[in-house]
Amino acid sequence: MQLNEKLHRLKMTFNVTPEMERFVYLYLIVGESIHLIDTGVRGSERIIAGYLGSLGRGVAEVKSILLTHSHPDHIGGAKAIKELSNGTIYACAQERAWIEDIDVQFRERPIPNFYGLVNQSVSVDKIIRDGDVLPLDSGVTIKVLDTKGHSQGSLSFLWIEENIIFTGDAIPVVGDIPIYISAKDSVGSLKKLLQVGANQYLSAWSEVMNQQDGENAIEEALALFDKINAAAANVLKQLPDGSDEEIVAGICAALKLEQLIGNPLFRKSVIATVNEIKVP
Repeated sequence: MQLNEKLHRLKMTFNVTPEMERFVYLYLIVGESIHLIDTGVRGSERIIAGYLGSLGRGVAEVKSILLTHSHPDHIGGAKAIKELSNGTIYACAQERAWIEDIDVQFRERPIPNFYGLVNQSVSVDKIIRDGDVLPLDSGVTIKVLDTKGHSQGSLSFLWIEENIIFTGDAIPVVGDIPIYISAKDSVGSLKKLLQVGANQYLSAWSEVMNQQDGENAIEEALALFDKINAAAANVLKQLPDGSDEEIVAGICAALKLEQLIGNPLFRKSVIATVNEIKVP
């Protein structure tokens, strides 16, 4: 899908389990060279190549691969695209270990079908950090923003000339499963994104959002974190010596999300909130 003269979006569908289908959006800036924001899951290089072929371009022209974070649906195609293009892979230091050794990531964050989503590690060529400015191409200058919280070092990328920001998974989609490792960091990152005033907010999970819709989505996400935090604080008062299982069940009940009691990623998110309340 073409979003403007240079910008394109591809939707990659995949299965976490046979019953659970998910999707992720990745973005291509097609100028003098080609620049990717995230790479989708394993095998996505074929879809990217086919799409670029329809534009009369090729994967060999990929100059930059910017990774918002290291989860499988964002790095799954990175190794193959690197081999096809020799493009430069950009990522932050905090995510590097999981990108360069996916076995470490699986041990520390096991999810179903992990190796079906990403089967090759890849080296990071350039470490980037908050405030870095990357002149990638004529009319394509990217400013790096630290928007950690969903993961240890999640990044967002502001395309300065277009005032468009690529937010990865930094903005939770209300109604979907909130996944994060730090509620405090997520809230801080959302407040930072709220101050950007971008013309468009482009995430990995939601439709294209203009400035108003993007800011509304951020406000809704902030309200969601307030709700989770309040539920966790209340359950801790009721169960000061409760086990993790009891506390998670209580929070899920308070949020009317009982169906997520057994979800390991949501459980980790809730426990992260609990730990931050216990140790402010």
